[in-house]
Amino acid sequence: MKTLINLLLLFSFFTVFSQENKQIKDSIGKDILDNSYFVIENTLYKKAPNNLNSYKNISLGDITSIDLINSLEIVLFYSDFNSVIILDNQLNVIENIQFQDTILFVKKGITNKLWIYNYDARKIQLYDYKIKKATISSQVITDFEPIKMDGDFNSVRLIGANKTLVYNQYLNLIDTINH
Repeated sequence: MKTLINLLLLFSFFTVFSQENKQIKDSIGKDILDNSYFVIENTLYKKAPNNLNSYKNISLGDITSIDLINSLEIVLFYSDFNSVIILDNQLNVIENIQFQDTILFVKKGITNKLWIYNYDARKIQLYDYKIKKATISSQVITDFEPIKMDGDFNSVRLIGANKTLVYNQYLNLIDTINH
């Protein structure tokens, strides 16, 4: 009987212990202040040393991408609704942008601007979200199916299965990398 009680206690300990582990669906990364960002069940979390902030928007569907290049302007892209939400460092909404065209990729550009890949126009555009329009556009991109876009403040790279197109801050094609 004593052995049975010990076994029951042992199994209940393992059961309780295993339930305390939360699965992190997607670890996004860290900012320069060493705050961690992750997504659980379509909610963005920011874990700082002394607090935990979160942001969720169920009306826009699943988060397609998150750009942390500037932790003061975090960019969330929701492709289901062609929408971008820009958050401050406390995960409060700064801007809510609804695009009319089909947007495949969004990355943070310089101040108040976003690099977007407009699928309908087949162009990369530098979109100013304060004046609500594209200020610069690339030439039409033909015979190329992008699978990913990567960028920083001064350049953007459109990545395909066989090659990568590299553009400068004025959206001039400066390099084609075959892979």
